[in-house]
Order: sequence, then C-alpha cells, then structure tokens
Amino acid sequence: MKSIFFTLSIFCLFLSSCVSFTSYDDLERLKYADLEGYQYQDKDYQPQNDTTRFMYFTKKEDFEKAFGNIKHDINFAEQVVVAVVKYEKKPTKIITNHITYSQKEIIWLYEDDYLATVQSASPFVGITLIDKQDFDQVVFVENGKTVYVITTPEAQERQKKKLAETFNRKETEK
Repeated sequence: MKSIFFTLSIFCLFLSSCVSFTSYDDLERLKYADLEGYQYQDKDYQPQNDTTRFMYFTKKEDFEKAFGNIKHDINFAEQVVVAVVKYEKKPTKIITNHITYSQKEIIWLYEDDYLATVQSASPFVGITLIDKQDFDQVVFVENGKTVYVITTPEAQERQKKKLAETFNRKETEK
C-alpha cells in the first residue's frame, strides 16, 4: 500500500508539472542563439518513425556524444543547450520563437515548420543555446502546445524526498 501511494504521488506531481496555465508571452525572455550544422550522432538509439527526442545539455562531453564536435563557441560553464531531434517522414525545420524563464523553468517556444519543397534526410535537428539559469525543468512548447517537460535529476530527488517526508509524517500521525 505504501508503494502504491508513493508511486501515485510521484505521478500526480509529474502530471501537475506538465500542465501550465501561464501565458508564456508574459514571462521573462532569455537571449538565445540557434545553432545549425549539427547532425544527431547517437547510433545506439534506434527510433521508430515520427519519434521526437527532447534534450538539454550542461556538459560538453554529453553534447559531443549526441552531436559530435562543437562547431560554435559554447561555454558550458555559462550556457545551456536545448535540443529537439525529430525522426519524421516529412522534412521539418524547428524555428525558435522565444525562450522564457520563470519559477526555475526554461521554456522553449518554437514552431515546427514542415517544408514540403525541401528534400532532406531524417532526423531533423533544432538546437538552441541560452545563458545558464538555475533550473529544475525544461518545457518544450511546440506550435503553442506544451509537448514535453524534462525535470532535472536534482529536482526529481528533491521531489522524492519531499514525498517520502510527507508520507512518513502521515504514517506517524495515524
């Protein structure tokens, strides 16, 4: 019973973090730079058609493992990279509208623009560089709709500890 309650609590926290009622246009905007010329290099990942990967990078080694050698000036001590990799049948281009920051969330608002006249090989990559923030989540908002949320491992651990403390407190109150 304790395990079911704990699992259900984590699911509810995750679900509540995915639902946002905030207008992204009113939040603090961050400066960003779209990076081009990168191909996704992870040969171990075998996707199905119409699969999308959402990522963020705070370390050079992790970025290079996914995209190869760095072609731009990226200082991972001061910057974060967010990326979307799409495996789709139709050619697509990811265009950043803006990036906002609020309540320890980096929110990347972008358009997924299908390019009917362009011939290109999948996967299609969108990569954006921003100044480093103290963040717990990266929210991906595609064509005005929240499509994915990544919570950092540190934030997940804090949530687990908080849930465990709450559950233990309720158990002792019985």
